[in-house]
Amino acid sequence: MAGRQALRSVERQGRAEAPFRSYAPERNGAPRFSIRIVERTERLYPAHKHDYFQILYFMSAAPVLRIGLTSHKPKAGSIYFVAPMVSHQIRFDQRTRCIVVYFDLDFLHPGLSRSYPISELVRLLPELMPFAWQNYVDFNARRKQADRIESLITSMNRENDSGGMFAQEMMRAELSLLLASICKDHEAEFSRLTTRLPAVGRDSGHMRRISAFIEDNYVRGPGLDEAAKTVGLSRSRLCALIRQYTGSTFNLLIRDMRMEDACERLALTSESISQVAYRVGYNDEKYFLRAFKTAIGMTPSAYRLKQGTRAGVAGAEIIGKSA
Repeated sequence: MAGRQALRSVERQGRAEAPFRSYAPERNGAPRFSIRIVERTERLYPAHKHDYFQILYFMSAAPVLRIGLTSHKPKAGSIYFVAPMVSHQIRFDQRTRCIVVYFDLDFLHPGLSRSYPISELVRLLPELMPFAWQNYVDFNARRKQADRIESLITSMNRENDSGGMFAQEMMRAELSLLLASICKDHEAEFSRLTTRLPAVGRDSGHMRRISAFIEDNYVRGPGLDEAAKTVGLSRSRLCALIRQYTGSTFNLLIRDMRMEDACERLALTSESISQVAYRVGYNDEKYFLRAFKTAIGMTPSAYRLKQGTRAGVAGAEIIGKSA
């Protein structure tokens, strides 16, 4: 009995935290840059973090993704900006067409390799503002904007494939132009947000710590007292900040992130309902069933059927699921 309890304790620790996981080659001196097209594949990248910047541009609708504490439903023309060390979860299905760009800071600005919080970086490099305001601005591109974005991305992809003498300089210039043009499109929104939201304001440190704590621990189901102690705030201050900047509550954020994970597992894997429940932090299957129906509006079995999957027919690759 004690042995089984110890084993379950180890398993809980293993499932508790969004890991640092890089899908890019290791740095070997030179800064990293890559661009690739994702299509006709079925993959789930569970919640993870990495130390480079990432841009995701969707040319089609795609399953829900999560960046930090916020969920998004991509459509054609959607573009997302993932800053270093921000937890995110992404799923591609067979219908998804997406261009993924990643780069190190010193690729964009040679010689500037120091690790700054994104709130400080935008003071030095305003073109990085989309990474600071990702979850506060709708970056879905209109047709003219989408044409411009796709033209720049296509050119970067061509230069990346060619590997010519000046390819790196061309890609750097086109990446800078892409970021600057998006900043110009949203300049008024950025100016307004800068005075109100925490990414570059006095609450930025608190919200970074709150977000990191929830992202790393939501499967484990931490309590409000533990969260407040970990981030160095009172319970009331913690709740007030979450309400102010997310419009939600601590417990609802935990529940919603668990439900999103459950939906992905039901759609992509052959795991039983009880296995899914345990994987997302519920040891009581009946409680999970009630919580899922309340949040999603149907039972887990009905959701799985609606997604066109059946137990035993799991074609998706779950990247890094053993980590």
